[in-house]
Amino acid sequence: MLRRIRETIEREGLIKADELVVAGVSGGADSICLLSVLLELAGRLGIRTAAVHVHHRIRGAEADRDEAFVRKFCAGRGVPLLVYHRNVPELAKERGISLEEAGREVRYACFEEALRELSGDRLAVAHNRDDNAETVLFRLFRGSGLRGLSGMDFKAPLPCLEKTAFGAGSSLEGGGSSVLIRPLLEISRKEIEAYLLEREIPFCRDSTNASEEYGRNRIRLRILPEAGKINEEAAANIVRAAGMLKEAGRWMEREAAAWLDGQAAFEEEGPVVRLPGGALAALEPAMSGLVLRSALERLTGGLKDVTKQHTDSILELTKKGTGRRISLPGGVTARNEYGTLILSGGQAGQFPEPEDRMEERFLFPEEIWKEEELFGKRFRYRRVRRKPGQKIPENRYTKWFACDKIKGNLSLRGRRPGDWFQAFAAGGRQTVKAYMVNEKIPPDVRGRIPLLAEGSHVLWIAGRRASEAYRVTEECGWVLEVTVSGMQE
Repeated sequence: MLRRIRETIEREGLIKADELVVAGVSGGADSICLLSVLLELAGRLGIRTAAVHVHHRIRGAEADRDEAFVRKFCAGRGVPLLVYHRNVPELAKERGISLEEAGREVRYACFEEALRELSGDRLAVAHNRDDNAETVLFRLFRGSGLRGLSGMDFKAPLPCLEKTAFGAGSSLEGGGSSVLIRPLLEISRKEIEAYLLEREIPFCRDSTNASEEYGRNRIRLRILPEAGKINEEAAANIVRAAGMLKEAGRWMEREAAAWLDGQAAFEEEGPVVRLPGGALAALEPAMSGLVLRSALERLTGGLKDVTKQHTDSILELTKKGTGRRISLPGGVTARNEYGTLILSGGQAGQFPEPEDRMEERFLFPEEIWKEEELFGKRFRYRRVRRKPGQKIPENRYTKWFACDKIKGNLSLRGRRPGDWFQAFAAGGRQTVKAYMVNEKIPPDVRGRIPLLAEGSHVLWIAGRRASEAYRVTEECGWVLEVTVSGMQE
């Protein structure tokens, strides 16, 4: 097994000599195996190793036990360790997302922080072949496309932490570089347990892994074992098929991108993509869908919530008359104008390459003015010490927000599903969507109105409504002052 892992690392270029590899270690069999393997191979590869552990505050005493175990394990082997405590249940409740999703986002935010603190070069996680098979099935059941069905990669950028309120945007090479690595991705869970048993290496068992409350656990505990009764290599065959899909998908995506570059017109003001409807409709259905996905990705910087149903609906516009339009995820509108298909109003405000995309910009308040631009609007912001009795500006295009009420990072972005703000001082939520409908803001304009947000909680619908939750009171010392120019009615 060690030989195969080393071959994987060298073949895939996962680690270079003299690099510091930070392993995410939960205390379970997979992560303990990962750290043990890295330590065994450290001399041959010429690398250094450290570890990071995240206490999610979900499993009580069991989580405390895991932390104590990881601390002892690392101390006994001279491995530098950083431990983070995060209240995942509280954060999940605040954001209205599942514990599983919140835990993942918090975990990777802590991993990135550990990389910065330790000056690490790579983050190693313990995903194995069985995890990959589970991921492929999970995405299949959720209706994923070719890219999703391709499974995990050996190396990848860190997850898009700039999209969450749990961690700062990456200052590492990971804006688009492959910082995250998966050295165990070709190793089965059975092999991992055999390796630990042979070397008498202890590990912890997570009781939640036996719970069928989570979809992935049901796949692990029920579906894959049944598939193994049909063919004991079922998991390996699923991963093998995913690899073939990945190769085919990458070729098709390159062809789609080449067609898009040759046929489409891109305008950063808006932003707008113009496509020849007839030529698009003449493509094979699989290729036309990929072309549209590529166009939407360039508009918004991602493909969140975009499904085949959406791309099929866009293609249907080519068969309909001028003026017909539909709304799409990410604030995008598609319309047919005399045979030209026009996609407009994405959140990115630019056309980054897929490897270098960033969907939102983070604001780090300081006492000096900083500037950002989004959708053609210029924002200036700074942190200001409020003097006792100082009057709060009553200006449509300048707002003050109480710094002590801002708990996470702020982002300047377009609207997203689930965005909301506090409508009254005493409480009460209103969704941004409902507000825009009530205000009769045209659908093709809504996606281009900048929002200042903390996660899904919107502080300010620029030039319009501010959340009461961040209102400055007499007790406030520091305030965030934000002003915008270039707004139109």
